[in-house]
Amino acid sequence: MSHSRRSFSQGPVTGTDAQIEAVEELRNHLNLSTEELKQFRDDLRHEMDVGLSSDDSHMDMLPSWVYKHPTGQETGEYLGLEMSGSNIRIYLVNLHGQGRISTRQQKYVIHDSLKKGDINSVIDFMVESVDSFLSFVGKYEVKEPLALGFVLSFPLKHTALNKAFVLQWTKDFEITGADNKNIAELLQIAFKRRHINVNVEAVINGAVGCLLAHSYRSLDTLVACTISTGTNAAYWEKFESIKKSNVTLPSVENGEMIINTEWGSFGDLNPGLLPRTFYDNRVNRQSVNPGVHLFEKMVSGLYLGEIVRIIMVDFLDRRLLFDGQYTTELNTPYFFEASYMSAIGSDDTPDLEATKHVLESIMNLPSTTLSDRRIVRTICELVSRRAARLVAAAISAIIEKRNSLEQGLTISMEGSVYESFPNFPRRVNDALKALYGENVNHINLGVTRDGNGIGAAIAAMINITQKQSA
Repeated sequence: MSHSRRSFSQGPVTGTDAQIEAVEELRNHLNLSTEELKQFRDDLRHEMDVGLSSDDSHMDMLPSWVYKHPTGQETGEYLGLEMSGSNIRIYLVNLHGQGRISTRQQKYVIHDSLKKGDINSVIDFMVESVDSFLSFVGKYEVKEPLALGFVLSFPLKHTALNKAFVLQWTKDFEITGADNKNIAELLQIAFKRRHINVNVEAVINGAVGCLLAHSYRSLDTLVACTISTGTNAAYWEKFESIKKSNVTLPSVENGEMIINTEWGSFGDLNPGLLPRTFYDNRVNRQSVNPGVHLFEKMVSGLYLGEIVRIIMVDFLDRRLLFDGQYTTELNTPYFFEASYMSAIGSDDTPDLEATKHVLESIMNLPSTTLSDRRIVRTICELVSRRAARLVAAAISAIIEKRNSLEQGLTISMEGSVYESFPNFPRRVNDALKALYGENVNHINLGVTRDGNGIGAAIAAMINITQKQSA
């Protein structure tokens, strides 16, 4: 095999024949052609249809009970309460009309002891946090109750916008005592007990929050997509497509409702729908939840570093990297974090100094060659590029489902992977261009910051208007 000089992101410029051959082989495994992306898109779109009409899908396609679009002209002051992986954030959101929003916020850390215990302990902690936040923003003695929206990054089953039950505590949460209990009601009771003048008006999922926040600013927003520790998307769907037998829709002409896709589970019932490699199979098999969230395990921040680590260990086993030197760190699952991929991907120094720092100072390898570092950089690029292309194909499934390309649309993007991985937004865009050609110009990708909490506050406002017009 020749040692011809390649463009930087296309693989090692130097190396043995065996190294160059191994990288070529990896490139073939991780490269997805436009045809493969189209197949993936079509399969995911089919799964959306199944999920909208039954509970037999691995994508839950959960109705949010948000069916009024924000106009961007609403005004008022609302509270947003957000519970994510390790923090609670509380927002005081002022809607000024004309799509303008201002916020004040504070963050409170959820201690690990609260993550594995009774739901009431978590509820009490959140209510205490809201109490101290209201003092902080000078809203302690409010005469009129403040409307609050609560956003959780967990799958929710709704029977109304303020009646929601957690289907599954994911991430590292093991909460007891919450089965079949309406989270909004638990919160409301706790506020009343402490004589805090707050009405819990809405409970929503994070992706739904992002979609609402962006919809207030940009009325043609169709989809919100999160690529962070995990991944999810929500979008506006027509009432006529929502055919679940247990969902009775309001009688609104040409109505639309936000659907929380829970697309991280795509492929769980049929892994053959995903273009998985030997490395993906290993990540899944060795994870705490084998067979669950298979799509998420190919694209989200919790798993991307682990895919790279497993590839590096495979190359090392084949004596293609680091002169066969093992370290405890390299052998430790999830030790190689997505943030290291980000640092390596941004490294354009001639000797790849940042890559050297990650490998030698963090992963504790005694020494690395420039060829080693170039191979590692290529591995990171290939894994990241594949994730971006899969995300683009998944977004494309929603665009096709709503047949929305002609009139143009806005997509709200958020999450640490999308925002901090070098070239990730460009790669998503490149894949959309491969799928749509020049029509890609009809798609506007925007980033939503603090979308979850702002969206929760807007959901509270929407529920009040929905009740008034019912």
